Amino acid sequence: MTDVAGLVVGVAALWQTAVTIYELVDSSRQYGMDYEILNVKFEVERVRLVCWGDAVGLKSLVVSRDSNQPPQSSGAGDTQASNEGPNPRPDPRLNREDIRTAVIRLLSCIQHAFEDTSRLQDRYGLQPYSSTDAAIVLQSEETNLPPSQTQRILHGVFKRAYENLRKVARDRQRDTPLTRRTVWAVRDRKKFMVLVAELRGFNDSLESLFPDAQARAAEAMRSDIDAAVGIRELALLQQATAGEHEALSERVSIRLDELGVSLSARTELLSVSGARSDTDSEATVENVGNAQEEAQEEADEEIRRDDREGGQQTGPKMTELEKRLGELELFVSKKNSGALTTRIFGPYSGLAHVSAIVYWDGEKHDRDPPVWVESEKGFVGVSHAAFELYKRKKYMMKHRRDKYESPDSEDYVLLDPESHVKLENVNPGTVTVEGFGLECWDFEETKPREQTIFVNRSKLPVLRACRLLRRLNEIQTKSGKFGWSPTTEELNLKEFVGTLGIVYYDQNAAKDPKRWIGNLFDLMNRTDIFADFLTESTVGLQWASPASDHCIGIWDFLRQIILSWELAVRLKHYESGHLGFTPRILASLIVSDLWLKHVKIVLADQKIETEGLERPETAEEKAKAEEFKENGNDSMKHGEYQKAVDLYTEAMKIDLGNAVYRCNRSAALIGIDNFEAAEEDAYVATQLDPKYAKAWSRMGMAILKQGQGKRAKKAYERALRVAGKDGSPAMRKGLADAEARIKEAVKAINEEPDDEKAHNLRSAFLDEDWEIMGKTLELHSLVHEQQVEGLLHFAERIKWPYINEVRDYAEDAYSALRSGSTLNIHLHDWLFGITLPGKWFAFKIMTALILCTPSLRDKVGIAHYYDCGLSLPTRSYWRVRTVLGRVLGCLPGVISLCGWIGPCPRVDFEPSLEVPTKPRHIRIKTRRVAPIEHHSDSADGIIHLGGHHNPYYSATRIQPNEEIDPYLADMKDSSKWIIPEPPVRDISTCSIESIKLTKLPLRTDIAQKAASSSSPDNDSSDLLDIENETEYRASIVFRRDDNTPDPITYKLYTNPIFVIPPACHPGPKGDGSHEVHMRELRYYRNIWSIERLKEHTPEADLDENEGEAPVMVINATGKGAEALARAWCSERGRNAVIRKEGGPCFVCAVRAAGLGGLGTGVLIWTG
Repeated sequence: MTDVAGLVVGVAALWQTAVTIYELVDSSRQYGMDYEILNVKFEVERVRLVCWGDAVGLKSLVVSRDSNQPPQSSGAGDTQASNEGPNPRPDPRLNREDIRTAVIRLLSCIQHAFEDTSRLQDRYGLQPYSSTDAAIVLQSEETNLPPSQTQRILHGVFKRAYENLRKVARDRQRDTPLTRRTVWAVRDRKKFMVLVAELRGFNDSLESLFPDAQARAAEAMRSDIDAAVGIRELALLQQATAGEHEALSERVSIRLDELGVSLSARTELLSVSGARSDTDSEATVENVGNAQEEAQEEADEEIRRDDREGGQQTGPKMTELEKRLGELELFVSKKNSGALTTRIFGPYSGLAHVSAIVYWDGEKHDRDPPVWVESEKGFVGVSHAAFELYKRKKYMMKHRRDKYESPDSEDYVLLDPESHVKLENVNPGTVTVEGFGLECWDFEETKPREQTIFVNRSKLPVLRACRLLRRLNEIQTKSGKFGWSPTTEELNLKEFVGTLGIVYYDQNAAKDPKRWIGNLFDLMNRTDIFADFLTESTVGLQWASPASDHCIGIWDFLRQIILSWELAVRLKHYESGHLGFTPRILASLIVSDLWLKHVKIVLADQKIETEGLERPETAEEKAKAEEFKENGNDSMKHGEYQKAVDLYTEAMKIDLGNAVYRCNRSAALIGIDNFEAAEEDAYVATQLDPKYAKAWSRMGMAILKQGQGKRAKKAYERALRVAGKDGSPAMRKGLADAEARIKEAVKAINEEPDDEKAHNLRSAFLDEDWEIMGKTLELHSLVHEQQVEGLLHFAERIKWPYINEVRDYAEDAYSALRSGSTLNIHLHDWLFGITLPGKWFAFKIMTALILCTPSLRDKVGIAHYYDCGLSLPTRSYWRVRTVLGRVLGCLPGVISLCGWIGPCPRVDFEPSLEVPTKPRHIRIKTRRVAPIEHHSDSADGIIHLGGHHNPYYSATRIQPNEEIDPYLADMKDSSKWIIPEPPVRDISTCSIESIKLTKLPLRTDIAQKAASSSSPDNDSSDLLDIENETEYRASIVFRRDDNTPDPITYKLYTNPIFVIPPACHPGPKGDGSHEVHMRELRYYRNIWSIERLKEHTPEADLDENEGEAPVMVINATGKGAEALARAWCSERGRNAVIRKEGGPCFVCAVRAAGLGGLGTGVLIWTG
């Protein structure tokens, strides 16, 4: 069969052809602005193809082939540019036939589009140049095509991509004989757009096959855009990508804003570079399309067709304008030195991933920023070792070679926003800027997106318990450094998965250790034999309960733990570009990691309770049993072993506690080669009478018959020790045989030349030490003391009113478990320290706290939902991402810890409940607020986050009727730059009078269940379930001291997000504030006091500002005003940026809330 590696090289060659074949369309001549933009659209698709090939590692094959060197050994995830380090290794997914075939077909479609001359003319509106126009181009090593006008334009932006393209084209020319190629020109603009659209579709399809590579390619393009300084090039690129590539267009727009180029200035740049009217441009198209016709010769004379002539007339003017704009950019950048910049990226086509960043202008960090910079962003630390479980850890290896670190497959798995260390801000109820990006991502995850997951359903090897236990012990105590023994590591894995039904015809692929990553992805995404820990609130049920429809049982659980570890060590050791890293796999990695660290397996001798065993009650019964035994002995003498088994069994029915009957039946079972049953009978006999030497000897014989010398030796040694001087020759011979069996096994292992056979022999030899016959499996927690201490620390920090109860119960909970008591499975999980991070951990710690509070646990039970709060008679506690947690988080004395906000004020019920002070779980009904304004993309239905229009930049752009010279002078006039006044300090106070909860109608099924309850006083589990299924609407009643007689009530309809940005760094004046030009001053005057909020609607700002809504600034500097402002946001459905004391200056805070930043549109200014 064809070598797979050779096929992948063929894919690289086909890609090389595809990126160079674009040269057949000439864009070196200027026929007007419309055609120039059209050519840029065309060339963008070429850049996309180049970046995609680089991201999947095809360029490395091209370079390696031409240099006669093997590809670099780095993984497919390495996206480093060619001039910054090694080329990325080819993506391992290209080894898969289905993926490779799809790539070949798509690249062939691109090549076919350019090679069919009739299609080029009739479908795509192209026309070959005549001989007088240098229609024929000679390609050879000495003849290179000059860069086209479009390439020169985009080369100033996508430098790395064009450097790669130059190498690819050079390498292709080196291998291509002298040929004559026809160059084509655009004749029909509309038809040419068909070609551009088809090429875009081919690129989209290629990217969809490698979603992570698509993200890396997009990031490479964005990095080039961020570094570009050519204003005209960027302006052309923005206009050309608008509509088709909105994310790129938006990024270019942001870059132009950073360079200080207004929208009007961009329009002027394009109009100057065009240097001709639309009418002339359209005429030019006709002239080119009919260049051979005499009727159009005069038109051709009138229009300049030489690009160099046009360049001479427009070049100097453009250079001067760019120079002056560059000076303005430098002037403005100095004004913004140290200012905050916030950005949101994503989601991308097919990916819900969204991220947000914040940085300080003028301060760049190529790699991870310094620790002190990270601390400024408000991330929350961990106050106790037990709380480490609240946040997720990283499993995939990061590539420290990359200047721009690219996300990997693990980074595209959200799991739960709470699990991310960068979500929460140190101020309770708020998130960081990065956390806002996570909230946006979580919001996007709620939308349906098609996802293809490959699953391997091949039959796995049947595993004995001893093999599972032995391997677990090796992993926990003797794993060593992974990667030092590749052969042994692969054989260890094959013991548990076999070959997975995969046959490798390429021996290099068969020996590639990285292939196991993709194979394990496919295997562990199975739903039939592996647990999905995301769907359950407890992990313990999977291994503490027998196998059933809801639990996989202890042995399949241990297999999953082992395979998850095998995957984890490979993810840390090898680079991977495989598809299939899903949330359920990440959950398995987390559970495996915790289980191996926190749990120890102990095999204890099984104790048989002899009390209560069936005994003969009369002499007649005893005599009958002895008769059965004697008859059995006679059958043994005649070799009738099965008959003997039956007779001994009849004797045992009368006297079940008789060790002799058991021992004799063991001998009979050996006679019929039922060695395992014989061992079991002999073992029971030793437990019934530990001093029965014959039983120990009989057990040694049964074990030795199974080929297990080590265990047999222990049994014979015990027999001789018990027998003492009465030890029989059979016992001594049995011991000698066992020792000989051990020597034979060791010799066979050492002399076996085949690695796999030797490994199997060694494994079987070691498995003997973990046989569970006669043993009891005990699971010990290695972290129970840490977990109890963490639970008490949590209770103390949140001021739990039942702390003494918790201490008395929790301190002895694990001892009670070890002594045989039964614990609730959630408390069991907590004592063993095994839970998923984020919402699972928050649920677990509060549930454990309730279960350790005897006076409370039977009254409230277990919460039915992760977002349930807890109402107690004197206080309440709320989840960190719920509306009451976010609104009440700013109250004095309230803290945020492990996903909980508290202690908060007690709640009142409307109408009042029969027992209003009864503790209960509370679920608040709210709807989510869209994180930011969205724009629908009709092409793919993707929602693009982030404003497409920044009013702060538009105010400082050149206006339609404004001349460039006065504009530049005005913008550089230092007297026009001022510091806006922030809200004044408010001396009024505001307090919460009450928190009211209104019961909402029950779901139909719950209502029917409630109707069937016997009475309201019934304290049954059904009533508790109904109570836990009830939803409430929350409202907060405030009272102000500004002579307002009536309190103000805000109903919490929505669940807004509150973001706290870090402080900006000192501006050019060194006073911590930044200046703005007077042109944008009006955007800093939309300030509202809290007494005016109730009647205000933010939508009214649109009408007052001609459709541009400036950021609404709420003056919450008064005592207690922040909680009211947060409640207003919940009622009106508005996210908000909150500026705390010591935070950013007024300008940076407003910009962070504006469309150019996070787009919340609301700023709560607290001082």
